[in-house]
Amino acid sequence: MLARPDPGPQPLPLFSIPFDENGFVDWLIDARPGDTLVYYRGHLSHDRMASVKVLDDGRRRRLADVANRVLVAEAQGLVMPVQRRVGRNEWLYLAIRTQGSLRSPHNPKPAHSPSRSLHHA
Repeated sequence: MLARPDPGPQPLPLFSIPFDENGFVDWLIDARPGDTLVYYRGHLSHDRMASVKVLDDGRRRRLADVANRVLVAEAQGLVMPVQRRVGRNEWLYLAIRTQGSLRSPHNPKPAHSPSRSLHHA
């Protein structure tokens, strides 16, 4: 049986930021391992500099918030950030969901865990 080639994520217009930080977290909660989200198209490190003036202040902050959240999610083992070059000085920035758990470091066991049930005396 032949595998179909992965068409990859659908391209976005240049300088598109399709999700804010909350939208990324919403996707992360629902995503399954292997799901891919494109969170920016452009040159992220360049475009988020105020001196470049590619994005207005609000969009630049939105991009910085989403990019920072992706890096936090990577540090937690939840996503793998990937860049796909689509042109000269132009990339798609993707987050690929890993098999990492969404458990909070402050609450390492799910609420329904038997070890967390209340015991009445």
